[in-house]
Amino acid sequence: MKKNILVLAKVYELDMTGFDFVKKELSQAGTEVELQRIQVEKGNSLIMQGQKLNSLYWVESGLLREYHHDELDEFTNSFLMTGSYYMTGFYFGGQIHSSFTVEALETSIIQILQMDLFNSHEIDHKVLLDIFKKLSSIKYHQNLDWKLINGTRNFLHRWELFKKKNPGVWNNIPQKHLASFFNITPQYLSKLKARRML
Repeated sequence: MKKNILVLAKVYELDMTGFDFVKKELSQAGTEVELQRIQVEKGNSLIMQGQKLNSLYWVESGLLREYHHDELDEFTNSFLMTGSYYMTGFYFGGQIHSSFTVEALETSIIQILQMDLFNSHEIDHKVLLDIFKKLSSIKYHQNLDWKLINGTRNFLHRWELFKKKNPGVWNNIPQKHLASFFNITPQYLSKLKARRML
């Protein structure tokens, strides 16, 4: 099976990691939830292209790649590192299907939050609204991070932004996937490295 993603988000000055703040706020409101935690082996998929997006994910540890493929080609859209959230489909309430596959480039530990939580009639809507706002803030900053890196056409500028945002991580990403993400050929990437331009 296959897999793939990008980004880090700092929001609301949360003093907890992953979705622990959701668990805490629900517990304070009298509702106990258990967050699912899974291990995705290197080479396996967290999400398959076409799969319904009814969950949110946080990378406790590891590295994953998000990519789209068709009968002609595939391209890498983003990478997920330790501390990254994957929240594609969040604003659609689990009613859309993924355009991407999310694949583990190394064995990864993932925390999962089911989106059907927001359909519960047993939880105070004010509590759910507060959680929704915090998750929305995470999603906003995640989208901003992606746009800051991909919003320029200059490859070397994008490369420097990517390295600054994700120090050291690029060394663990196969060159063919980096080339796909930056929309250049692996040969060109090798040439720049040989010239010590990267």
